[in-house]
Amino acid sequence: MRETNVVIVGAGPSGTVCAYLLMTAGIQCILVDFAKFPREKICGGGLTPKAWRLLDQLMPGMKYDYNAVTHLRLLVGDDRECEFDAEDELRITMRRDFDHALLRHFIDAGGEFVNTAFDHFERQPDGRILAVLKGGEQIICRYLIGADGSNSRVRRQLTGKRDTGVLAMEQYVEKSGRNEVILGLSKRYHQAGYYYVFPNRDYDVVGYGDMATTPDSFRQVLKDKGIAETKLRGAYIYLSNDYPKDDHIILIGDAGGFANRTTCEGLFDAFTTARNAFTAISEGRSFSDTNRHVFRKMKKELLFSRFFFSRIGFSMLRVLCAYPRLVKWCYDTKMKRESFFK
Repeated sequence: MRETNVVIVGAGPSGTVCAYLLMTAGIQCILVDFAKFPREKICGGGLTPKAWRLLDQLMPGMKYDYNAVTHLRLLVGDDRECEFDAEDELRITMRRDFDHALLRHFIDAGGEFVNTAFDHFERQPDGRILAVLKGGEQIICRYLIGADGSNSRVRRQLTGKRDTGVLAMEQYVEKSGRNEVILGLSKRYHQAGYYYVFPNRDYDVVGYGDMATTPDSFRQVLKDKGIAETKLRGAYIYLSNDYPKDDHIILIGDAGGFANRTTCEGLFDAFTTARNAFTAISEGRSFSDTNRHVFRKMKKELLFSRFFFSRIGFSMLRVLCAYPRLVKWCYDTKMKRESFFK
C-alpha cells in the first residue's frame, strides 16, 4: 500500500493539467490511466483562443502540433449562410497526439504516471480515501480526483448511477483543401443539434450531435451533405452537474459534466476545472467554492441553449446571418472572455 496526497484518475486534458499544477507546486500526486498513450479520442480537437491561452498559462512551454484556422462558416437551416475571418486562430489538434503531448510534458517535468485501471475507492475512518487499482495496488490519499471522462468510474461510484450523457459522432474524411471550420444548425436536427467540419493537419473531421443522436441520424446528415460514409465513431458527453459534491472526491472535465451546454466545447472547461481543483487542494478550500463560477455558468448556459434552439432563437440566428460583421464581433468577444454571463 502506498500513500500520497492526491490520486487523479484519467490522463486526459483535465487530469494531466491538474496533475501538472499539483506536482509543480510540490504537492505529491499520482496520475492513473488504463490507456496506453498515444490513444484515439473521439473529439473535434478544436482549441478556441480562450482555451489555448489558458493552457499556455497553466502549462508554460508545452509544445503540441495543430492546424491554425481563422475562417469560419456558419450554416443555419437550408438557406442561410454566414462566413467571416476570426480575429484569433482556432487551433485544430489531433487529440491522439495532443493528449499524448500533455502527458509527456507532465512526465518530463517529473510527474508520476501509473498505467493501470482504477477499480473503486473506499472511505477510511480517518477521513482519507483508499484508491484500489485493477492490478490490486492500493493507494491511500487525501484527495481523489475523477478526470476519467463521461464514463467515469469515480462518478459512478459516487452517485450510484450509470448515466453517460448524450452521444456525439464523427468520422474522418480526406481534406477538402479549404482551411475553414464549418458549423451547421438545422431544425431538422433534434433539440440542440449541430453539424461540424474541423480541418486538422492530415484529414477533416466531420461530426454531428444532438440530444438523441444515433448512427442512423448521423448517416442521414452525411447523406444530406453529400459526404460518403467511412468509419463512424462515437463518444458520450456527460452534461450534468447534479451529483453529490464532496470536498475530497472531486470531479473535473467531462467526468464532472463540464462542457458548454450550447456548443459542447469541453477543453476550455477541462482546463478551468483542473485549475480550480488544484486551487481547492493547494489552499485547503472546497471545490464547490473555487469552482462556484463554473457551476453558475453551466446553469446559465443551459437556459441560453434552450432559448438558442427555440423557434424564436433559431429565427433570430437566421436573421443574424445577414450581418456577418455582427456575428464576427459576437464570436471574437466571446473568445476573449470565459462567458457572456457574469
